[in-house]
Amino acid sequence: MNNVNLLRAITFIGALSCYQVAAQHRPPPPPEQPRPHSQLDNEISQLISIHGLTGRVTGKRALPKISDPVAQLGMQLFFTKALGGEKSVACASCHDPRLGGADGLSLPIGVNAIESDVIGPGRQAVNDVINIPRNSPTIFNTGFANSALFWDGRVQRVTTTDEQGNEISFISTPDSGFNQPDPQAAESLVATLSRFPVTSREEMRGEAFANATTNEQVRSHLAQRIGDYGDETGSLATNDWLQAFREAFNSQDDAQTLITFDSIAFALGQYQASFVMVDTAWHRYVRGDHSALNEQQKRGAKLFFTPVTEGGAGCVGCHSGERFTNDGFFNLAFPQYGIGTQANNADIGRAAIEPSPRNQFAFRVPSLLNIALTAPYGHAGAYESLEQVVDHYSNPEQTVERFFQQGGACSLKQFSLSAQCDTLNTQARENSEAALALLRQSPFVAANLASQQKQDLVAFLHTLTDKCAGDPQCVRRWVPNHRTPNPDNLRLRRQR
Repeated sequence: MNNVNLLRAITFIGALSCYQVAAQHRPPPPPEQPRPHSQLDNEISQLISIHGLTGRVTGKRALPKISDPVAQLGMQLFFTKALGGEKSVACASCHDPRLGGADGLSLPIGVNAIESDVIGPGRQAVNDVINIPRNSPTIFNTGFANSALFWDGRVQRVTTTDEQGNEISFISTPDSGFNQPDPQAAESLVATLSRFPVTSREEMRGEAFANATTNEQVRSHLAQRIGDYGDETGSLATNDWLQAFREAFNSQDDAQTLITFDSIAFALGQYQASFVMVDTAWHRYVRGDHSALNEQQKRGAKLFFTPVTEGGAGCVGCHSGERFTNDGFFNLAFPQYGIGTQANNADIGRAAIEPSPRNQFAFRVPSLLNIALTAPYGHAGAYESLEQVVDHYSNPEQTVERFFQQGGACSLKQFSLSAQCDTLNTQARENSEAALALLRQSPFVAANLASQQKQDLVAFLHTLTDKCAGDPQCVRRWVPNHRTPNPDNLRLRRQR
């Protein structure tokens, strides 16, 4: 290097050193000033305070993660058709993570599907026969449930006192009868729930296990099938379940000890409880990020949390708390149609297991988290959009009448091409009117909302979607892939 270049290099290094020293002593930039709260933000903040919201759903840390070994086993069980009596249907047939944890149908189709691997709106019933009366609820966030599950709450945690005045808690189920402890119930509601779809002839059992006369006998047959032991005649051509259970439970017990229906239900419960979908724009807003909602969504939030008597929509009366449900039962008189649960095709809801006037046509108040992903809505999926649901809250009689003027069941996408659709309307108007008559006698007050207010309310409901729940790439973690063990080669292969 010549003298000129050497001098230039020394000068450059010196200048760089001076710059670095100056940079080290440069004062930090002033902190970004928070955006001033608007008047609307202040009003919502008052409502948040009134309702005691924190933006955090309690109990999240206690729930399993999908990466946990038992949850992974539960995923394999959830997607195998081996738990269907006729090996034609899986739990995921009606509860697909990619469909908001449900199936996108007004009424589900179980063992009588034309194509067993078709999931979602393309799933069709043999001869268009619909034999399941209620819409498939989402499995998202079921691990948080600590009161009741199913539309009528027939799997329920009961808290009472014994003769000595001590508080006791137990789970009652259809096996034990209402308000009676089921000794076979699991510790959690979601694991207990997993014991029942497999016993329903319409949902999963079909005509299998002809000699089984009780639900427990059906479950025993399924455990023997999965474990490849006992006298179960419907054995699996391929069966590597013992290895899967041993790895998940870190045990070397034999199949008869390790693969019971209790352990199957526990694994299914762990899988479903791992769907923790509570990271929403609304919760971020409550925690202080006022940019998480736009102005329309904020107007909708104000309507949601303001009582009808004060010009709001009053939704918080039932959809309260961080999970947006009071875990109660209420008759909102959504349209009655379909086969129902009674001889006259009515579905009287909670009253079927706890008869009382207040329970007639009453159904469990669902959580509104991820509600934008779980259409159609209502116990029978009569409304196909959130706009229709909001219309119903504003004017139930008018919205139900519109449902029937448009054709009732025949107006729904699922049944619009079915030659049998009108059979689902049998006594539907009469049963709907009976539900409306009881609604008129209840404390319910319809929210008289203008068109823009309804749009604002729907916009707010969209802020209740977890960012993972609405992301197909994210929910793939809960769906078996080519690396996931397939112990019986009966995995549900989703087709549309």
